[in-house]
Amino acid sequence: MSDQMTFDPIRDFFQRRQGALLDVQARALQLVIDRSEPVRGNFCFPGPDIDAAIQHQGEHIGRVWYGFSPLQDRLYIYDIEINSRYQGRGFGQVALWLLWSRNQLPLTPLYEVMRSHGFWAKVRKRFAAAGVTLTRDLRTGEQEVEQQRWQHLVSETDAERLNREYWEGEAR
Repeated sequence: MSDQMTFDPIRDFFQRRQGALLDVQARALQLVIDRSEPVRGNFCFPGPDIDAAIQHQGEHIGRVWYGFSPLQDRLYIYDIEINSRYQGRGFGQVALWLLWSRNQLPLTPLYEVMRSHGFWAKVRKRFAAAGVTLTRDLRTGEQEVEQQRWQHLVSETDAERLNREYWEGEAR
């Protein structure tokens, strides 16, 4: 028997245990969507950008901003903010767990700022223990390349079409 086969049941046990712990914590948390719409010019267009309130037992404790890839293959986390008096209690991690468990899509932070590296390192470690992978953060300089994956889904506006036709006519 290979070492991998020996450790698979142990890994699976701890992943189920960590997932169950996150599920228990998530019962007291709600994500209330305030806005969900595709916004031309935003990163995920034509996918929706979403702004959701994070509530703990009915009390507003923070916000999360995220968007779905138009290809429906990942969820981009723009920002997560927990009110200062609730920080350090795991609410940010649990909010991300709710997003993942509802959508079952890889989570990708758009960029990690210096003050949040510790937070994302903890989330990655805890989610990995539950069998969930967060992709590495997507830096600002990489976003245009990422958007090229779904540009075939972005329709041309009338103004863009008229401008293109004008310049095509000028080139002749």
